[in-house]
Amino acid sequence: MIGYNEMFFFDNFDFLDADLKTWMRKHDVFIDLLLFISSMFDYEGFDEGINTDFIEFYNALSIPAGCGAFKDDNGREVLGYIASGGLLDAYGIPLKFNINTLNGKAKQGAVPGVNMAICWNNKTHTPDIIKLRRYTELLSMVDTAQKCLMKYARLFPVFEVDNDQVKGQIDNALKNADNGEPVTYVTKGLSKIGADGIPNLKILRLGDINAVDKIQYLSTYRNDLMRHFYSMYGMSYSQSMKQAQQSIEEIHSDTILSWVIPNDRLQQRQKFVDQYNAVFGHNATVKYSDAWAKGYEKYMEEVENDEI
Repeated sequence: MIGYNEMFFFDNFDFLDADLKTWMRKHDVFIDLLLFISSMFDYEGFDEGINTDFIEFYNALSIPAGCGAFKDDNGREVLGYIASGGLLDAYGIPLKFNINTLNGKAKQGAVPGVNMAICWNNKTHTPDIIKLRRYTELLSMVDTAQKCLMKYARLFPVFEVDNDQVKGQIDNALKNADNGEPVTYVTKGLSKIGADGIPNLKILRLGDINAVDKIQYLSTYRNDLMRHFYSMYGMSYSQSMKQAQQSIEEIHSDTILSWVIPNDRLQQRQKFVDQYNAVFGHNATVKYSDAWAKGYEKYMEEVENDEI
């Protein structure tokens, strides 16, 4: 049977250090956020040797924030993560690249537009992993706070009794109470709790059931964090949810700002597809996936309505 560690997807990503791989394994929130942004685009018309999912993985996670398509020694088209492989141009961008694959194959000194096509994540050539880690850590802290608060808000009494017989009877009564069942004793053991029917049982209450009200604030804060993250990538919550203090103009402004990063990412991928088609003779395309396409359509409708 294959263990979880052996199955972990990113263990084979050579450009990730061991500490980061371990960190990813422990944070399922990170995977959720990565899947969210990596589903932004649909690719069509690529060679069957090109797994287009890895365009997004390489761009989002690798430090150069780019990937390259090339032909291996067998003439098969392959996608890999890039590293500088030559002199720099006047703007500091390498003229040649080394392209590495996860099975150890590599292309040395590949030239964009000649024998490779290069895809950058954005025009600043920076990965998404910086934002992914920041929001993962914040969301994980909120999740931990919620867990701690839930424990503290539970009704958790500790009973102090005089002897083991009373302890056993109280323990049994509490277990029955969990199942909604009554309990009856024929002995007079419980009478030792008090005299003349007056309770004398000492109870230490750990926790505060009133603290459950604070969980709502944590839930709201978590939603705010998710809203901030989604908004950066075009899925602004303000498109469907108006805050009480927001005007319609502010909502429209937020919507416009939320499409700056997605549009820049799309432009870089369109440049990559154009270069890929020119080098390899294909008719590949890239576009927003259905969810983003619908969001972009709504965004354009709002922009056009503002101009009327």
